[in-house]
Amino acid sequence: MGQHRNKPVELRTARLLLRPFELTDVDDVWAYASDAEVAQYRPLPDPYTRNDAAEFVNRQLRTDWSTNLEFAIVDGQQVVGGTSLHVNPEHETAELGYLLGKRWWGRGLATEAARAVVDCGFQRFRLHKVYARAHVDNKRSWRVMERLGMTREGVLRGHWKMRDEHVDLVYYAVFRDEWAPQADGCADPDAPQADDGNV
Repeated sequence: MGQHRNKPVELRTARLLLRPFELTDVDDVWAYASDAEVAQYRPLPDPYTRNDAAEFVNRQLRTDWSTNLEFAIVDGQQVVGGTSLHVNPEHETAELGYLLGKRWWGRGLATEAARAVVDCGFQRFRLHKVYARAHVDNKRSWRVMERLGMTREGVLRGHWKMRDEHVDLVYYAVFRDEWAPQADGCADPDAPQADDGNV
């Protein structure tokens, strides 16, 4: 992968800005991730403290953008969640993740953000497949995956340990040839560029 692909990117959707996390985002992350309903189906620290939020943001600042996309979801001026894509270059696959604050549920924002990230992943990394996993009881997350056009491939039994209990995960995926490209704002920066001259 070329050096240009390690540069952070920003994406814009109809209602959202997806950008790299910043140090000033700690309080917003703490606000949404410490909500009990948001954390219910996630392997997050309990309780989720401001220090946890600061550690999370600092990890995002070290993101290797050549194999990962890590975005803050911004609505207006507020960080309301996060979405990510972790790439396995050897297998040309990537795992999608997303988390949205409770106040923003029910508006289709998680789907809107995730759609932009999946689209970016297929363009930027020339992926064969994008997959996502969720707690077997997290039906809100299932619906996001299904609205993205993902197909449920199975259940991973006892795959996460959460609060001293091993829980099942549902597994969804979409292949490149099943995906309808959304935009060209995240094209592979190392791909050959078209000649700007007359054809």
